[in-house]
Amino acid sequence: MATEYDNYEAAAKNIIARVGKKIVIGAPLGIGKPIGVLNALYRLAEADTSINLTIITALTLARPDYSNDLEKRFVAPLLDRILTNYVDPLYEKARVAQCLPKNINVIEFFLTTAKYLHNDYVQQNYVNSTYSLVARDALALGINAIAQVVARSPEPPYLYSVSSNSDLFDAIANGLQGREKIAIVGEVNQNMPFMYGSHAVFNDDKFTDIVDTHDYKSLFAIPHDELSAADHLIGFYTSFLIKDDSCLQIGIGKLSNAVANALIVRDKNPQVYQHVYDTLRAREKFGDLIASLGELKPFSKGLYASTEMLSDGYMQLYNQGILKKRVYDHIGLQRLINEKKISETLAPDTLNVLIANKVIPANLTAEDVDFLKQFGIFKAEIEFQNGLLLVANEKLASDLSLADNCAKVSKLCLGKYLINGKIIHAGFFLGTNDFYQQLRDLPDLVRHQIDMTSIARTNSLHWSYDLLALQRTDARFVNTAMMVTLGAVVISDGLKDMREVSGVGGQFDFVNMAQNLPSARSIINCHSTRTSRRVTSNIIWEYPNYTIPRFLRDIVVTEYGIADCRAKVDADIIKCMLNIADSRFQPMLLAQAKSAGKIEKDYEIPALFRQNFPRQTKALVKELQQKGLCEPYPFGTELTATEQVLKKVLLILKTKRPLSMFLLVLRALCFFKSDQEYMAYLERMNLKKTSNFKEFVYKKLLMFMIFKINDKPS
Repeated sequence: MATEYDNYEAAAKNIIARVGKKIVIGAPLGIGKPIGVLNALYRLAEADTSINLTIITALTLARPDYSNDLEKRFVAPLLDRILTNYVDPLYEKARVAQCLPKNINVIEFFLTTAKYLHNDYVQQNYVNSTYSLVARDALALGINAIAQVVARSPEPPYLYSVSSNSDLFDAIANGLQGREKIAIVGEVNQNMPFMYGSHAVFNDDKFTDIVDTHDYKSLFAIPHDELSAADHLIGFYTSFLIKDDSCLQIGIGKLSNAVANALIVRDKNPQVYQHVYDTLRAREKFGDLIASLGELKPFSKGLYASTEMLSDGYMQLYNQGILKKRVYDHIGLQRLINEKKISETLAPDTLNVLIANKVIPANLTAEDVDFLKQFGIFKAEIEFQNGLLLVANEKLASDLSLADNCAKVSKLCLGKYLINGKIIHAGFFLGTNDFYQQLRDLPDLVRHQIDMTSIARTNSLHWSYDLLALQRTDARFVNTAMMVTLGAVVISDGLKDMREVSGVGGQFDFVNMAQNLPSARSIINCHSTRTSRRVTSNIIWEYPNYTIPRFLRDIVVTEYGIADCRAKVDADIIKCMLNIADSRFQPMLLAQAKSAGKIEKDYEIPALFRQNFPRQTKALVKELQQKGLCEPYPFGTELTATEQVLKKVLLILKTKRPLSMFLLVLRALCFFKSDQEYMAYLERMNLKKTSNFKEFVYKKLLMFMIFKINDKPS
């Protein structure tokens, strides 16, 4: 049994006693990180330089450093609302400042996006690894301890749910078995939803140590994303490619929410959805492709999700009755469902069908009865004893080869519906406070349909190719990229000088899996441009550092359409990619392709694709918003109306160059509207009264920018 502690320092000291003063501790990605234990270890190592502490983890979540006082005034109160009493990891502040003690080291395999581009320490201590190989790489780095946040069941004998990243904990814990000095630590936090799954729930004998302070801190929550017009159109184009009765992976972030929102519009507002399709001239541009790979109709059978990350978008699809398709972890049973030989509502001939298709023998064994009860084909109370089936007060022969006996067994033993189907298989989760609360509030029956399982299962086919191929019919694995070349090389995680922006995560796994599953496709979503002081194309000619190689090319979607790059010659791929590039950059890109001899010298982009300008995307989305659809925050927001305006102002200011900012400040200082008209904004930014010239400039700048945005004060 595990040793229990009610304070973190005692648990940390015991870890050192177990493994020695050289501690290499694994901690999971995101919200599963045991911050209480890690902070206690950090303090001990900081005070005692004879302790050597290495933390191997990913996606450290912490309050940001602020680039200026104006940003802090806006963001800090918002984070206080969202994060409440969340505790930041102590190592993170020192790591950001690049002043970690020499005896403390932090290694990560996935980074908060763009946070560490100018941090030499983090760049030098990043491990480039696909998520499916993280457990292997962590063990190779010499881990001798692993710690994880767990949820505990309310009554003894206690069960512990390693709700998020369960498989890494399980894999590493198993990998440590047999070693003399190890620590396997569970940090109880009852704010963590208690999730079920094949790798998620353990007895306390899985752990060497359990620490429960009964002072449970908030999980790190991310705010709801604001979706732009381009985000929404990428969502719509992607949704055109998703079939009913299929498998979906959309990940997390703005574009995954845009896809979820578009699918909801498709299901709940089919006429509006068709209007979007027609207005985009999608039939004319991509009709054959959409007809062969996708659908436009509402969902009758629904979708099943197999995903690395469970996020808000999936729960929105569940709430709307779209994520409802169940799969079953039995090859024979799943095959019969796919072939429509049986359904979830059991029929009188179900046993005959199972026998005819060799899922069960005619003469049942105890193992066969267990299988039938596991999936609800037999009622739970049926017992097998000495070759007989016991039901109520009757004893029936287990030999179903006799028609009369089979009919009687079906009448007395058969259940009504299949059970233990799963609508979601996921590796970990991260999202908003609303999302966490929904997971906590799910009825137990529904929560059992969400299987927190291994990344080996969600991100690959090695777990069981035959079963996974049956479950992932017409799978669409949707991921996001920073840039894509004209040859369909995907750049998602790093810059040309090898600086790491984020990490590979599971993207390569999903793209590779799409190439090896019948009817599956990988969809890479990418904005056609980005703006950082100036507009730059994200569709480019070449790039030396890439995430997905050219030979794994598949589908690319921008706000201007769909490029099907699979099984095509280079010239045709380039043409497809040019068609979905921003028209301001098409001539340059076409010239580069011609210069390299990869496209005909006399080729011209068809006129139909030469009107790819932002004004068209914004006009359509504005029209939809007037119908109450495609709102900037389709799934809600933590921001008040006042904060939404302030956010726009700060984002505009962030793009200004020094000279234009100087001129803007001069104009703002000459702006003489009454403070009273802007009081809600000034109070929110704590600028109602100013105590120095800098605050006075901030106040005038905000008032002037709000006036420009609103045309009139609110």
